[in-house]
Amino acid sequence: MHIHKFAEIASFAEIGIGGNIPATEEYQELIKNLHPTQFLTGRLTAPFYKVEYSYETVRGNYRTACKYILLHLEHEDYDREIEMRLSDWVEKRNQERPYRRISNVQILEIRPIAYATISFDI
Repeated sequence: MHIHKFAEIASFAEIGIGGNIPATEEYQELIKNLHPTQFLTGRLTAPFYKVEYSYETVRGNYRTACKYILLHLEHEDYDREIEMRLSDWVEKRNQERPYRRISNVQILEIRPIAYATISFDI
């Protein structure tokens, strides 16, 4: 992928004190004005995980299912991050579909399965 194509599809937030400031257009233009040889790295890599979990349906039935996640970084507390993201997904799902609520969600296994990589032409 050409770095300029990445700039077109990416969104950017400038790092600031106390939070991030949206700056997509500014950084898209910056990257589009750079020559690819000005980049020190030629790829982005993200770890890809399979998350197996169980839950209970409204009718009291026990189910198992899988979700997949790409993390921003590989780190020691990946299991906590995945647990929080699954919890957020369950909360949002239950709000959107109260008639199909799920409960007692338990992670059964978190398995790293691959690294996703986007390579740039530099």
